[in-house]
Amino acid sequence: MKHRKAVLALFLALLISSVFGIFLTRENYDILSYMPNYLNSRKGEEILEENFNLSGQAFLVVKDREMWEVKDIKSRIEAVDGVKDVIWVDDFEDIILPMEFMNPDIRENFFSGRSTILQIQFVDNARSESTMRAINEIRKIIDRDMLFGGEPVIMNDLKVITSKEMVYYMVIAVISIYLILSASMTSFIEPLLFLVSIGIAILLNMGTNIIKGEISFITASIAAVMQLGVSMDYSIFLLHRFEEERQKHPNIDDAMVAAMSRTGVPVMGSALTTIAGFVALMFMKNGIGRDLGFVLAKGIIFSLLMNITVLPCLILMFSKYADRHRHQPIIPTFKRVSRWIVRFRWVFLVIIIVLAVPSFLAQRNLQYYYSIEHYLPENSRAAVDTDKIRESFMNTEVVYVVIPDEGAIKEKELIDRIEALDAVDSVAALSQQVDVTIPENFIPGDIRERYVKGNYRYFEVRLLTPADDPRTFEAVDRIREAAGEVFDEYYVTGSPALTRDLAGLVEADNRMVSIISIGLILAIIGFSYMSLSLPFLLVLVIEMAIWINLSIPYFQGITVSSLTPIVIGAIQLGATVDYAILFTSRYKENRERIKDRLEAIRQTIEDTGRSVLTSALTMIAATLGIALIASIKATGELTMMIGRGAAISMAVIFLGLPSVFLIFDRLIGWTTKSWARAGKASK
Repeated sequence: MKHRKAVLALFLALLISSVFGIFLTRENYDILSYMPNYLNSRKGEEILEENFNLSGQAFLVVKDREMWEVKDIKSRIEAVDGVKDVIWVDDFEDIILPMEFMNPDIRENFFSGRSTILQIQFVDNARSESTMRAINEIRKIIDRDMLFGGEPVIMNDLKVITSKEMVYYMVIAVISIYLILSASMTSFIEPLLFLVSIGIAILLNMGTNIIKGEISFITASIAAVMQLGVSMDYSIFLLHRFEEERQKHPNIDDAMVAAMSRTGVPVMGSALTTIAGFVALMFMKNGIGRDLGFVLAKGIIFSLLMNITVLPCLILMFSKYADRHRHQPIIPTFKRVSRWIVRFRWVFLVIIIVLAVPSFLAQRNLQYYYSIEHYLPENSRAAVDTDKIRESFMNTEVVYVVIPDEGAIKEKELIDRIEALDAVDSVAALSQQVDVTIPENFIPGDIRERYVKGNYRYFEVRLLTPADDPRTFEAVDRIREAAGEVFDEYYVTGSPALTRDLAGLVEADNRMVSIISIGLILAIIGFSYMSLSLPFLLVLVIEMAIWINLSIPYFQGITVSSLTPIVIGAIQLGATVDYAILFTSRYKENRERIKDRLEAIRQTIEDTGRSVLTSALTMIAATLGIALIASIKATGELTMMIGRGAAISMAVIFLGLPSVFLIFDRLIGWTTKSWARAGKASK
């Protein structure tokens, strides 16, 4: 406390380097790039990039243009830095010839009515900076009536929208939280100090992401807001205790030291449960979980650090100003509400159980979307154009089959099997363009090297269905089966195959995150209370709130990102079990001094009501505003469910936990150290 200015100067210096770190940290918009490297689709992707320099591809549809005009557009796009190749009908046929004289298969691939399609291949992968710049340059070349879509274009739109909206997210969260804190506290100054302290923690957290080099766009979108909403409790706990200690200590420095020593254990316990939920995400096979979990857990650590260093200094420095601007809290007490809750406690418990049972079943049957296309708003130019291209040509989804170079005849055998599948539109391969009886060393080198290189050859399979359609998943599985029957080594990759593998990870990731988050939090609560029963009761109550929260999209009939239920399960448990812990700790204290259990419950609701409500409202304020303005679907639904989850958890704790404590009072007394057993509940 004596060196408060030095402490602030130190963190100010660290902030400068953190700001540089924020600008140097890249954002990854390719969710499929986080797939495990051991997957067949990821290995195939690496072979395509290393041997064929083949990465993301976009599609351009030109309507009502002469052949020479399209040829000119193609030439201008080929000259763009970052573009590897532009494939059009002139690569296979003489465009001087009437269309009726062209090969029917080639004609069908490149023409639909009055429109023609060009396939644009980039030098680097779809998420690279060079590809992003190339897309922006191509948009300057093409006319507005042309359709420009595909995975790289979608990622470009995703980057533009996310970068623009992230500032709005933070502004809305900061203003909303400040209003909530000002309404629940006795000063307008102290909420500003909270925001400054946590703001420093957020900047340090985001700046230190430079050690990773890049973070996912999902992490970049919600990490700062989540850190702000989740870690605000620690500041509130410290300030409330400081105000109590000021009544006992005439010296404010001594009061702060006492407050810090007495809030250390509860704040640490609260932080550990939150960190446990975030750490559980790091055990996902999907790398986005590791990315999000690491950044969020690191953020809580920084917030804790600010809570024991910067915030005490700020509170002491501005205590005189805060004292001059005191006001009555606007948020009411829970004195009347507590009587009402106790009176109808059994009714509330029955309602919660009735809701929880179907909710448990419903949340297990959620419908997911996987492809990055669904993350964009429906009116996004890239999404609209991609849908229109698919309607006209029905073959924008491409599966790449990579096989050893064992000759064209064996390749043709596999292609014949694949072409028989219902979801397959067409196949583009060297053996399709050149008679297999012709020796391949007679084929021009530039044509052969397009498909054969470095002991591998590949061919493209164009599908009729979207990337995350169940029929596409089945087609990918069938293609793999066929490849396994013909070749000992094979790789099936491309966006549909990667999406199929992503879908295959969801169930295992969900199970793993649930087991680890629940296990860690059970252990933390068990050691905190030295109890065998309380951990299971508290976690069960929060799990019921999670089931109710996750079931709502099912009953609404909407699909959610495959990541959403996994992330919500970990975050809602880790962040809102704190409400149950606070309620339990105060109930334990009240049981020791109040013999009547019902009165102890009522007093606990009154004592903790405003604190839990403030905590829940800060989480809701940090997320709900974002959910209402976010254009990115995954960001909007994730923040909506986090905020809604905080409200549901609060309701379930106040309305359900009292009855749970009364029902299992004897069990808790037998299995918990220092738990009061005396006293009966009044009717």
